[in-house]
Amino acid sequence: MKAKRSVNFAASAMERPLHVEDIVSKKSDATVLAVVERTHADVDTHEPNPKRHEPGPIKRHADVPVAQFRRFLSDGVPPRGTVMVRWQTTDHLQLLPTSKLTLLDRSLLIGDVVRKDARMAMSGVVINTFTKCVLRPMSDITYKGQTLKGLPPPAPLGPDFRRSAVQPPVIRNVPASELMEAESPREEDLVIYKEWIGRVDAVHPNLILKLAGNCVVEVDEEHCEQPTGDVEPFAVGDIAVTKKGHLRNGRWIFGRYDPNTLPVGTVVEIRPHLVEVTWLQQRLGGALTNEPPAVLERDELQSESFHIYDRTRRPTQTVTEPRATNTVSNSEIDVRLGLRVRFKDLAGACAKYDGSTPNSKVTRIDRSANLGYDLNVFDIERFDTDITVQWQDLSITTEHSIDLIPDSSIDDEHAAWPGEIAHTVDHRDNYDASMPKVEDPKKVGVIQSVNAAERMAHIRWAPDAVVHYAVSDEKEAFTKLLLTGVVGLASGEMQEVSLYELEAPAALNVRRGDIVLVYSNPGGANEPVMQLREWLGEVVDTRLDGTLTVRLGAAAEVRDVQLRREEVMAAIRSDGTDDLDGWDDGEDEEDDEAEEYEADSEDGGFAAGVAHGIALRNRQMRFGDEVDGDGETTEGFSDWRSEHDDDSMSDVSEEAQARYEDENGQMLDEDDVEGEDWESAEEEMPDAPAQNTPPTSTSVTPPDTSKQNGDAADDDHPAEAPTTNEPPRYLILEDTVPSAHHYADSAPSSNPTHMKRVQKEHGILQKPGALPSGVYVRTWESRLDLLRVLFIGPAETPYSQAPFVMDFHLPPTFPTEPPHAFFYSWPGEAGLGGVGRVNPNLYEDGKICLSLLGTWEGSKNEGWNSRSTILQVVVSLLGLVLVKEPYFNEAGYETLAGLESSRRPSALYNERTFLRARTFVITALARVGKEGVATWRDLKGVGDVVRWEYYDEDGPRGLQKVIQDVEGVLERSEKGGEEVDGLTVMSKGACIPLRRVLVRLKELR
Repeated sequence: MKAKRSVNFAASAMERPLHVEDIVSKKSDATVLAVVERTHADVDTHEPNPKRHEPGPIKRHADVPVAQFRRFLSDGVPPRGTVMVRWQTTDHLQLLPTSKLTLLDRSLLIGDVVRKDARMAMSGVVINTFTKCVLRPMSDITYKGQTLKGLPPPAPLGPDFRRSAVQPPVIRNVPASELMEAESPREEDLVIYKEWIGRVDAVHPNLILKLAGNCVVEVDEEHCEQPTGDVEPFAVGDIAVTKKGHLRNGRWIFGRYDPNTLPVGTVVEIRPHLVEVTWLQQRLGGALTNEPPAVLERDELQSESFHIYDRTRRPTQTVTEPRATNTVSNSEIDVRLGLRVRFKDLAGACAKYDGSTPNSKVTRIDRSANLGYDLNVFDIERFDTDITVQWQDLSITTEHSIDLIPDSSIDDEHAAWPGEIAHTVDHRDNYDASMPKVEDPKKVGVIQSVNAAERMAHIRWAPDAVVHYAVSDEKEAFTKLLLTGVVGLASGEMQEVSLYELEAPAALNVRRGDIVLVYSNPGGANEPVMQLREWLGEVVDTRLDGTLTVRLGAAAEVRDVQLRREEVMAAIRSDGTDDLDGWDDGEDEEDDEAEEYEADSEDGGFAAGVAHGIALRNRQMRFGDEVDGDGETTEGFSDWRSEHDDDSMSDVSEEAQARYEDENGQMLDEDDVEGEDWESAEEEMPDAPAQNTPPTSTSVTPPDTSKQNGDAADDDHPAEAPTTNEPPRYLILEDTVPSAHHYADSAPSSNPTHMKRVQKEHGILQKPGALPSGVYVRTWESRLDLLRVLFIGPAETPYSQAPFVMDFHLPPTFPTEPPHAFFYSWPGEAGLGGVGRVNPNLYEDGKICLSLLGTWEGSKNEGWNSRSTILQVVVSLLGLVLVKEPYFNEAGYETLAGLESSRRPSALYNERTFLRARTFVITALARVGKEGVATWRDLKGVGDVVRWEYYDEDGPRGLQKVIQDVEGVLERSEKGGEEVDGLTVMSKGACIPLRRVLVRLKELR
């Protein structure tokens, strides 16, 4: 029966998808272990040319087809059903089927978001890990007849080395909490020096080697290599091979140089002499004006001012409030295969593991036998981890690590977990006329629990909270910059609300594992914070009243303290992001606007603005003069129209201006051009074909589909049968360029070649049938280098019937360089639940991510070249960006299409995109009205098109279609019984704001 259960467990484990850093074994030999380094679904690992940084080749399993392997060596994406692993016994990489592997353990850290199953709606946060390790002790190794004690790597050793035939038994079931790393500092360690905290980039140590005859010498690590021949960092217990010349020049501690001594020894101590550090944050209110040197030397490393931050230290007294003992996190060492460790309490370990149990015995190595050096070190040979998770519904369970999967969803503006600070997406109306560019949300509170399936949350409001955002002016993209915030305590009423009515911004929140700077002095007024090192700590709990449990892990006596959010400033995020507290955490273009606020605070942090945030209510704030008027420059373009009509540029020598490129966009000399295989950018350019190809974010140049679809100009083509009263799809306007055109202030070009190329672009755009249905291009007689394009979202997508406006500029460097493009990301009206990006390629700051625009690195043939056209850009945006499943437009996510793990994330992305796109309809109609007069300048030039698309009786009557579509979605969703797909069926949380959207749409009717 036991054997049968074991077989079933292994089979069950193999049904689980593998993830990066998983520990696996060969199915045919459970003693051979590997670490997963690449999978098909982990897109962050898909760097092309995977063997580029490897000293040896990547091996192919016989079951992997050669063609697939060659493709993998190029694009770096393992085919479905395969993974790339690194074998511990050989250190070689191999691509092989997942069916050949057994999953043993999954590496998860405190603060990670996980699920039990890809189909499961609810996720949770890892609050603790409990790892049990198998330790390999020191053993004998022979080199040219000389016996040494050491821990050689599992990879094959050099020809002169021999492992002992009898190996000491391993020690089993050792909790990681009993262990500590044998060496420090190491790369990535956090270190404190005086008033600064930083991260170690590199350690340059000397090795203390114990040679034959009890001789001890100090040599530079750079002069040593492993017994495998590899040049890898060393740890105590390693065997190091050097040369006799380095021994002769070394610093002898015991004994003296003897040319007959073999240049091989056991590393008994690591002595850093240089440590490279990137300094990250200074103590709040610190007196030092300059950060410490980037390289610390031995004297500085041995001073009282230098400390290594140890996350595994725990307080002797813990918080005793209800639930705290269940939710406070206690870090272990970062367990990994081959990690060199010691017991924190060696005497206790010898007593516990005394050989009386199957866990084997810890045998102490006496220091006196090694001249006072401590060689009681071990390697972690394998491990097994249990994980404690706090789920969104507030339940807490402990699971085996392989029964959990990392939550692979891309950023969700509306996701939330218990203990997070959140606020309503709508802000107070007419809050303060003296602060027109400052907004604050109506309510701020703390998430108590979440119903992930229904997208609903219980939140307790914080009645005294004060949060302020600075917002951009109307000409720029809508962006918000967190200025100040006081959260206080969540002591108000608890309410169930839709997640789409809430936002939990990263700038307001910290998470478990974050390192924070402390404003107050937890050590008391009598002792300096600097001496106590209590000016920083680690967040170990985010409590439901909005306070934080912070562990002062660098203090002489570790303890946990309760602090409010405004009493700390995030210094180092555990998820590796740089979204730290500060005035400048917006986009670069906001820097100048934020300078005025920044001058008011020394620290520039979240809590530094607490007093400022309260005083802000009574303070006049100037955020820069608003651009207004029509003062754009038109000099040099007054004769655009006449040039377009009579081709007055015909006297320009086309031969002198000719430019030739190969298929990769590289410039060619004229002598290299053979026959008619190469065309100048000034020659006739083909029209962009219709686009029916399934989209990806990295494949943006529309393929030639004209053979399948027929000529785009055919009269019977649905897209080329406009309604009688349809506004022209292409039109040159005689009035002035609106000052709100994003590029209105750009200087026009008077270069004849550039002007002629711009005319050719317009010639292509205005050809009958060139522009697809739902695309309207407007330009201005005085500035043909500026365009405004209105897109009407395609049917059967979450963008259906929604308007999207983009501005384009053909710069003086055009066509050598691509056009400049800007997207108007309109914020939704208050209470309608529309926040965040509407598409992975369309950013809230106006950036459009597209390889054809040079804003995304696609393959070499997908980028812009001088023969590309603005029509290709327009068709790409319609056919490759505004698509049915935009989730897979996220960089690299096209490989996830069709995976079960992507099904729900894609549906939820569609759901919030559908809701967001309906707010675009509302914004456009509110700004244009039934008369088609654009009252907002970002719709100047296309107001009549909006009126025709949505209101005109002879038009598509888009508003009525949108209303009917929303009514149908609400009816199907509220009836229940169908799975959420984000297009036809929505969650309860989405239906709440969607019903408000319906009311607003009917008001506009």
